[in-house]
Amino acid sequence: MPDKQTPDDLIWGRHPVLEALRAERPLRRLLIAKGAHGPVIDEIFTRARQAHIPYDLRDKAQLDRLAGPRHQSVVAYAAAATYADFDHVLSHLSAPALLVFLDQVQDPHNLGAIIRSAHALGAQSVVVPSREAAGLSPAALKAAAGATQHLPVCRVDNLQKALQKAAAGGLFIAGLDAQGEQPLPTADLAQPCALVIGSEGKGLRRMVQKRCDALLHIPMQREAIGSLNASVAAGIALYEVFRQRQP
Repeated sequence: MPDKQTPDDLIWGRHPVLEALRAERPLRRLLIAKGAHGPVIDEIFTRARQAHIPYDLRDKAQLDRLAGPRHQSVVAYAAAATYADFDHVLSHLSAPALLVFLDQVQDPHNLGAIIRSAHALGAQSVVVPSREAAGLSPAALKAAAGATQHLPVCRVDNLQKALQKAAAGGLFIAGLDAQGEQPLPTADLAQPCALVIGSEGKGLRRMVQKRCDALLHIPMQREAIGSLNASVAAGIALYEVFRQRQP
């Protein structure tokens, strides 16, 4: 099955662009601010030449207009961001399996931060729905800081069916919910599992909750003011999985 694609994206920032080059992601062109220098810039130049990727030197003001003020002197025109095929990812999981499902997380910065944490803490893929959810936009790619070059992100039409497939494949489905009956640290997350993270403010939809084997809450010393940010909750849960899997 071919990968699904979003429209062409811009990648900006020194480390996101460098990670794209290191991972050999197809880049059509680079724009680099005149006078930019430093070890990261030097490596970007070197890798661009080695990969025969054209680059232009531009005034910083031009990059500001193109990507905003946080480009760190580097902007890349990337080929369309690609999504991995979920069935392929599911059939090639290594032990102990760990997937992260996001239920309508709409903030691209949260998506990027979750992808970054998922990669750092051993997840093998992040799965997002195709509707009413953030995708691999430039903002999400920026927040992921290059993690999308190493961690496959899947986009599915029906999250509940994807969870059903994961369960049929032997994964324990653990949903994070502020009202969940079981404290996160008491769940057995050393086994093959999938973490399901709800949207900002709304949490998990009822139909998604029904696909979970357990609904877990994060114990806190003080009552949170509102719900925890989705990326913060995901990071805490991912670290708990990582902790339990240490020898």
